[in-house]
Amino acid sequence: MRVAIVRLSAFGDIVVSSSMLAGLKALGDYQVEWFVDERFSGILEYSPCITKIHALPFKKLLKSIGGLLEIRKYCKSCGMFDIVIDMQGLIKSAFIGKCLETTKFVGFAKEGVREYFASFFYTHKVAIPYDSNILERNFSVLFTYTREFQANPFTLERILPLHTQSLGIHYHAIPESLNTHFSSLNNMQTKHYTFLFVLEASIPEKMYPIEKYASLALLLQGFLQHCHFHILWHDDVKKADSLYTLLKKHGLLATKLDKLDFNSLKFCLRQVDCVVGGDTGVTHLAWAIGTNCITLYGNNTTTDGKNMRSTKLERVLLGNPYVVSQSMQFEIASIEPRIIFETFKHKVYAALQNEEENL
Repeated sequence: MRVAIVRLSAFGDIVVSSSMLAGLKALGDYQVEWFVDERFSGILEYSPCITKIHALPFKKLLKSIGGLLEIRKYCKSCGMFDIVIDMQGLIKSAFIGKCLETTKFVGFAKEGVREYFASFFYTHKVAIPYDSNILERNFSVLFTYTREFQANPFTLERILPLHTQSLGIHYHAIPESLNTHFSSLNNMQTKHYTFLFVLEASIPEKMYPIEKYASLALLLQGFLQHCHFHILWHDDVKKADSLYTLLKKHGLLATKLDKLDFNSLKFCLRQVDCVVGGDTGVTHLAWAIGTNCITLYGNNTTTDGKNMRSTKLERVLLGNPYVVSQSMQFEIASIEPRIIFETFKHKVYAALQNEEENL
């Protein structure tokens, strides 16, 4: 069965949506083709579950009549699909799905779609509230109209255990310096616990202060004795330099990573023992590939259904350990390093010990 998935952006949403693919592949012969903005196509590259990635500059093309006509022409050239699924729920994603040839165009019903008018494009609609858990939403829209689900309905629990098999890494494309770095860490006589600190996010409220990262590193070093801290950055190299200098000043082993493409990022996440960061695409990616991760969330528990600064935690939590800010503002900066450390000690460290025993 030839399936088209439309999920153009953004980083974290693409990661969570793609986590369902291994479950779809396990059901039967599904040939998945994904329509994504070219800025994010690297997330999906090398996935064993995707037959073809249609990566276009959709963000740019959607801004003009000429661009819309170019999208329509491209979509018509793709041929007939057995089913098209809009996993994004926006007018722009619904438009692209409508341009594809199919008799079954699946999307969210009006109470669950992000942009109300998008629901009018779909021939088959999935009714699930917008503020439902993000995994439940992705599961529902992807599987509700598959032949297997309709013949014998099943739950998310059947699919979720396979989520770490959905994305792939091209190991031969990893820079030699990066490969050598982690190989040397893995081959040390004494086990070194490796951490990755995520410095940046889409909004400042989701960024954790470097001084508090340094305090957390000192707590982890005191507990584990042998640690190596990795600093991940994308745009703000000065911030990364400042944290690196601060960690070295405290006598800690640290590496400021180079600016990474998506393939190298997936590789790094798979190498480290634990990732710490705000509610961002990187922390979602760590979860998707099976790496221990502590996610830091703002304190909001209510939502208007659309505002990213006021989203129900029940909607976004992915099952990894997390810490929630208790302040009266939406931010993570007030979270004390000791609370993150205690979360690591009681929830992540035990998991790492079990992994070592099973090796």
